[in-house]
Amino acid sequence: MKSISSTILLLITFVILVQTYGQDAREKNHSMNVTPIQVEGLQKYYVTWSSSAGSDDGWQHDIYNQVISITSEGEINFDTEPTRFIGTGNDEAQEPVNVAINPNDNTMLSVWEDGSGSTVDIRGQMHSLDGTIIKPNWIISGGDDSQHSPDVVHLKGIFLVSLTDEAAPAQTSMNELRILDDQTGEQIDSFNLSPEEEDHWWSVINSNEIDKAFVGWGNGDEFYGSVLKIKNGETSKTDQQFYISGIDQYYYSVSWLEEISKFIVVTKVNDNSVTCLIDTNGIRTNIASISNAPIAREVELAFRWDDNKKEYSIVYPVGSNNLAILSVTTNEIKLLEVIEEILIDATWPTTGIACQFINTTDGIDLWSINQKVLFAYNNENSNDAIYQLLDVDNSTDIIATTDPLIPNKIILHPAYPNPFNPTTKIKFSIPDQNFVQLDVFNIQGTLIKKIIKKNLVSGNYEVEWNGNNTLGGKVASGIYIVRLTVGNQEYSNKILLTK
Repeated sequence: MKSISSTILLLITFVILVQTYGQDAREKNHSMNVTPIQVEGLQKYYVTWSSSAGSDDGWQHDIYNQVISITSEGEINFDTEPTRFIGTGNDEAQEPVNVAINPNDNTMLSVWEDGSGSTVDIRGQMHSLDGTIIKPNWIISGGDDSQHSPDVVHLKGIFLVSLTDEAAPAQTSMNELRILDDQTGEQIDSFNLSPEEEDHWWSVINSNEIDKAFVGWGNGDEFYGSVLKIKNGETSKTDQQFYISGIDQYYYSVSWLEEISKFIVVTKVNDNSVTCLIDTNGIRTNIASISNAPIAREVELAFRWDDNKKEYSIVYPVGSNNLAILSVTTNEIKLLEVIEEILIDATWPTTGIACQFINTTDGIDLWSINQKVLFAYNNENSNDAIYQLLDVDNSTDIIATTDPLIPNKIILHPAYPNPFNPTTKIKFSIPDQNFVQLDVFNIQGTLIKKIIKKNLVSGNYEVEWNGNNTLGGKVASGIYIVRLTVGNQEYSNKILLTK
């Protein structure tokens, strides 16, 4: 139990830090989840987040949810409106929220920390997609001092809830696990994950949704974890294992990679990411430092298996406006690319970003067609979520011509041939290094195809457009607009596709 004097000292330290370094990152953005679900054979996504917009006290978070889907045209469809389902707007912190889904019946368990009383408790609510409450708001872990930072996954027959407990016998902060029945929410068992005499907190958890899960956490400098297994209805765990040193607390994420039967952990260490693979016995099998690509805070990784290349693509946000793409196999972790300035006229929030490879409602994989990834985060200025369906395809062949005469101004040359069928070549020149976008729009102003979105050095360039749209399908004959954006300057030409 913390003494009154130590509590006052912590509060004074917190105030000094806030005054010195500015607003705590979690006050406005704290958690975001995008979870794939199947609804009547259609692919959809359940989104839930914590929001404090509209409150005089930014820490008075409420919890919202929404269902979205992606149309065959690659557009985001809002199946439901953002709905507040936990909190009243003035009952202190209801955050951060995490959710797990039982895929057998789409039953969900949402977990969060509740700061509305004299102590902070971990609460849960079991509900269905249509909002039906199966087990209403109840305390999963409570008592003296604070219970906080919950995360949750589903395994066969159970939900696993990891959390941090500051109550005795913990001398500071200890990580624990609650095992709940996935039909009733009743507690079946519980484990201590970290030693009670040490200080460990902020856990992240992921699973294969059948019989294995990994819980990881930090102590402010080192990253630890434990593997949990279910066999014959019994849950066991490995002892706490050390994995990575020098981490930035809160800047880490974990995912399960089914095809190689490993968990992947990505952490921030200074200005780099350090990532490792962990097998189902909790053994670290390999580790890599990814230079100049530090993972952002409280991130859900996007991961996808390529059966042809026999590798995973891992995508996560970096810094204020960049994106990292990793290639991961059983034996190797390597950086493929850091895409700079992936957001246009925007930056990542300081904490709480969900990334997701996506399929359309009719099963089209948008990554395989045009390397699209969905990103979601809380809007600081409202209680809504912001969705970014970003095209990170940088595979377009860009030819730098051998003409040594680089003009002293930006030029978008006429496309040739024009009219065209089936392809046309688009040439442009830039006098200085700059961020360049080359897009095709229809005559109504709807974006048809992003051709280039990257930094280019000064030079003369040529690309080819084959009349395909974002999803790879052929567009109809008609007039289209080619728009070149260099920095904050725009240039456009008309082209005519004939058939």
